Amino acid sequence: MKYTYIKLIVFALWLSSISIVHAQQNNLSLTGTASASSSQEGFNPEKAIDGKTDPSSSWKSDSEDEFSWLMVRLPGATEILRIDLTLAASSVILPEFKLQIMHNGTWQNVQEVKGNDQKEISLELTKPVLSDRIRFFATTNKELAITELAIYGQEYVDSTAMDVKKILVNQSGYNLNRPKRFSAPSLAADADFNVVDQSTGQVVFKGKLTNHVGDFSDFNPLSLDDYAIVVAEEESFPFRIGVNWMERVSYRNMVDFMIGSRHYLGTTDAIRSLSWAWRDGDFFNWAQQSLVSLYLSNPAAFERMEQTIHYVPNDSFSEEYEGAWGALEPYAANTPDIVQLIHWDADVKISHKLEHEMQKAELAYFLYAWPYLKQWLPQQNFDVVYAYLQQTWEKETVEEYSTTKYDLSPSHNLLALKTKLGTTKGELPPGHSVIPNLIMFEAAKSKGDPEAQKYFDAAFNQLDWMIKNLDWNDPMTTKGQRMSEHITMRAFAFFFSEYPEKSPSGLKSKVADWAKVAISRSNNYWDFRKFSEDEWTPPSWNETGNVLGLPAALFSAMSVLEDQEIKHSLEILAWSHFDNSFGRNPTGRHFSFRGPAEIEGVELGWYSFHKGGIGLLDEVKFVFDGSPKSFHYPNHPEVGDLGWTEGWVQFNTAFNTSMGYMANYYTSITMEQQSDELIIKLKASLNFDPTKKEPVNLLLSNSNGQDIWVELVEESPYSDVYIGKFKITKGSVESGAKSLAVKSGDELTVKYGYGFMEKVAKLTVEN
Repeated sequence: MKYTYIKLIVFALWLSSISIVHAQQNNLSLTGTASASSSQEGFNPEKAIDGKTDPSSSWKSDSEDEFSWLMVRLPGATEILRIDLTLAASSVILPEFKLQIMHNGTWQNVQEVKGNDQKEISLELTKPVLSDRIRFFATTNKELAITELAIYGQEYVDSTAMDVKKILVNQSGYNLNRPKRFSAPSLAADADFNVVDQSTGQVVFKGKLTNHVGDFSDFNPLSLDDYAIVVAEEESFPFRIGVNWMERVSYRNMVDFMIGSRHYLGTTDAIRSLSWAWRDGDFFNWAQQSLVSLYLSNPAAFERMEQTIHYVPNDSFSEEYEGAWGALEPYAANTPDIVQLIHWDADVKISHKLEHEMQKAELAYFLYAWPYLKQWLPQQNFDVVYAYLQQTWEKETVEEYSTTKYDLSPSHNLLALKTKLGTTKGELPPGHSVIPNLIMFEAAKSKGDPEAQKYFDAAFNQLDWMIKNLDWNDPMTTKGQRMSEHITMRAFAFFFSEYPEKSPSGLKSKVADWAKVAISRSNNYWDFRKFSEDEWTPPSWNETGNVLGLPAALFSAMSVLEDQEIKHSLEILAWSHFDNSFGRNPTGRHFSFRGPAEIEGVELGWYSFHKGGIGLLDEVKFVFDGSPKSFHYPNHPEVGDLGWTEGWVQFNTAFNTSMGYMANYYTSITMEQQSDELIIKLKASLNFDPTKKEPVNLLLSNSNGQDIWVELVEESPYSDVYIGKFKITKGSVESGAKSLAVKSGDELTVKYGYGFMEKVAKLTVEN
């Protein structure tokens, strides 16, 4: 069982192991808000929680409301002990009704009442429950009139929760020349702040809070010193500011998590349910596209990474593992870890003959990346995957071995129009078939398939439907898709990037509308995009993956839009959500329990980690274990370790995708000729250590298709710009002992990144 903030034993939480601050029981409904299934004019839901017993101050349901309910939402997590219900004199007596709390996104019964013959009912709960909302529910086709729904208990406080810093920052550090912000929710809203160098004690930057938020984006020191924010007597955790800092502390960790979470071959060889390539990965883990996006966005960073794994033959395992992998031939011995992981995901899918639409769609990314993988992988890999997708792409149904209880797909034919939205589980995000169909369009064209156009048409029709039908004001089209939300906006960005002249009408304006809704829901002192105007997070869900995956959606939108003010606001949100996962949140904690041991600079990790579970992530590095729940916001650190904690591969793949799209957004390349010198500049996330030289090699090609490798080096120790200068002499470009033939009028080309993540510079050579 995953992702609920109410830990239930027979739908109730016995609080014997947690110390609660006890206080006199009060009617907590008076502090809450009410909503209902229906109401009559003059008898709105709020009148049932106003403390008045006058029948005129009642909630009345519509007489035709067959399923009547009244829900009270409390300000925060509450220990509920007793509920009093008073029906108005005009109301029918209810022999049966239920009291419910939100559990895993659905309402579940706390207490069922049968045989009632009273209008004044007091229910003492046999065991207290923890919740921030409770619902009265009755099945009747008669008018209901409730004078008061009173809830008695006390605010929940976890006595084990540590004091939280008054100034919340990204505990690890910030990237040079990127937005750098912090929150101080309990301090004066407009207080002065200082950035203090911890090695010297000197104030190196001054600013002023705006609505409890400090911005020191203009402070870009060229140093490895630790810094802290100081407001009056309060001080933040220390942090660093470095070139590509987030990449420095995350890249190796991201790969290590995926290595450790592999099914069969990771940190355990246990065979698990809901698992194919990844333990507890289910059919909607998005691992393939996250790994492909990471690699294509910044290939040199992953190709230079130390290789730590190697191919493991299936026949080296016992019979129970037979056929679990091995349908794709092995890769070369020197294959980078990330490419091995891409191969692993595809190999397991093909070996198991998985037919779910999401699993087939994931395999399309393997085909897309093939031109950049084939230096390590045998041609058989591409041929087998392409043939399998040709055979199964339009298959409507799916065999039981390819799916799970979470499957909501009406059809597994990826050419079909997808109009159904998934739940907050994240299993069916809008637009999931767009990019895969465009990939298949290109793959089919390259193979001379006369029916290739059908894939493009399916992608076009799907995006056109989304433009015309998705309502961004409905949170189920955005944050309600949880860790899968990025799938939707990435579909818009991919279509616009690859087929700008063939995109459906209204694409850019639809993206702009999405951006405006995101910005409007983020006007708070965390720069945190809320679920809706009233809800901070999806009710009752562990939404860790949405925080981690939102930057991918934001950077995608930024790649489409032209309005600089909107793009700047989205950029702030992208970095604020990275910061949120690194401690700039109401709990003051990094999302990973072992963050202090595994992530440079992190001081305080998540409260706990989940032991066991389907994923068995106990020994895996870089697990995002938990995140603040709705009752932690806007600023209730005293709630502490309340709510479900469990890492999930889906959370990490969302982060992978965000890191890939972030790298791509900031990458650029230029080439110019100054007299007899060719100057190439690459801006990319490659300089992770200012004390070391980390050169990068790029392929420079001429109009005849000839090419040579050229080396670029950091422009300076703290720069993310790489530069190379090469002589043009006697009809050639010289790079060390190598040369490339050129003549006046020839076009030179240099690239970085691959596929839809590729950045290109071209230059016409002059005399």
